[in-house]
Amino acid sequence: MAEYVAGLENNLQQQIAFYRQLVELEQEKQKALVDNVIEKIESITAQEEKILLEVGQLEEERLYWAEFFGKEVGKKAEDITLTDLIQYSPGFEPIGQEFEKVISQLKNLHEINAKLLKSALSIADFTLRLLTGQKHTTYSNPSNKGVKNEFGQNNLINKSI
Repeated sequence: MAEYVAGLENNLQQQIAFYRQLVELEQEKQKALVDNVIEKIESITAQEEKILLEVGQLEEERLYWAEFFGKEVGKKAEDITLTDLIQYSPGFEPIGQEFEKVISQLKNLHEINAKLLKSALSIADFTLRLLTGQKHTTYSNPSNKGVKNEFGQNNLINKSI
């Protein structure tokens, strides 16, 4: 059983290391979003995708190790939590705390970056509507087809892109 516990510990430590890398990349992405450096955002996103593939492989490996542990405690591999591991072996407690910390950081960064993206899209949408003279509506009345907009021909751009 010690081999399975060691395998799980090693696997979880590797996952934490990848999540730390994701936190660093999210911080870089945040700066790139603020500075509006599209190429940097694309590069960071590609790096994140590679890391997430690695994390996915580690998760499959974790399930392999957890299956042996699950047989010992009478649970399916998918149902085993860090709490279960900590109850079995207190050595998992620091791993659980680190996981909680890094996942919380990642979640906060994701939320901030999502708000930055949403704000940037809103500004772009507003600018486009302003330049094309389009009103912001949820729906349009079908009977108004062919009716010119309220700004007439004074639009900087006379059709939506």
